[in-house]
Amino acid sequence: MPKINSKLTGTAGEHYVAYKFSCMGYVAAIPREGVPTVDILACNTDASNVVSIQVKTTDWAMRTQGRGKNKKPFQLQFPLGHKAASHKSDNLIFTFVDLNGLDWEEKAPDVYIVPSEYVFNHCKDWIKGAKKMVRFHVQISEMEQFKNNWEPIVSVLRG
Repeated sequence: MPKINSKLTGTAGEHYVAYKFSCMGYVAAIPREGVPTVDILACNTDASNVVSIQVKTTDWAMRTQGRGKNKKPFQLQFPLGHKAASHKSDNLIFTFVDLNGLDWEEKAPDVYIVPSEYVFNHCKDWIKGAKKMVRFHVQISEMEQFKNNWEPIVSVLRG
């Protein structure tokens, strides 16, 4: 699949996450572009519980290590601005969307639902000196607990 514009990649991730919320019976609103910290506001149908979602998307997150027969999956990498990484709140959750090469006929996107405190703690030592954009590098084994696990968000929305 051809590489698409990074703005469109981000938009695809946001709409995919909003789609997943709708399929689960929740309301998802995508604020106007330029809203700091929040890409999606999700709530239950009576609006009694709300969660803020930060969406970070890449067309292909998996990185490998080694060569030839020794080449193995190593880590996941997602774009992450230093400002986003510096936010932590019980009501802010990151969704890292891996579009898996954009070939959805083969494999649907994977979404890693990660509490903002985890992201903050993972990044706090290196975001201070960072310029505008950094990459969130995490071992695949460490991210498995978050892979397509919507429970942290659903538990907030259920109340």
